[in-house]
Amino acid sequence: MKKLLLSLIIIMIMIMIFLYSYQYPIMSNEEAIASAKKYLQLQEEEKSKSLEKTDWNNTPSENISVSLHQKIGFWNKLTNKMEWEVTLTYQKQYPMVVIDAYTGKLIGIYGPSN
Repeated sequence: MKKLLLSLIIIMIMIMIFLYSYQYPIMSNEEAIASAKKYLQLQEEEKSKSLEKTDWNNTPSENISVSLHQKIGFWNKLTNKMEWEVTLTYQKQYPMVVIDAYTGKLIGIYGPSN
């Protein structure tokens, strides 16, 4: 009886952890845009060879495209993990920054940024 009760408690704890990770809060659009601009600025600082630096903070809001997508993979679909894709258009440059929707961690930068 004690083993049955202990296993039931362990199963309930695992279900609660799974449900919490499934409903983890997602960062807002504004936070995703700010993170994308920060990552683009950091990338340009690393590429010190470029002659012209782009000020991504001056990008007009109508030139910013933000979309929320589900991550690829079985476990990510099972746990409903999402990612932000932020595309900034500035002086004929179209970089897309992919950010984890929960932590704001950079996944990748695609497209030309210089």
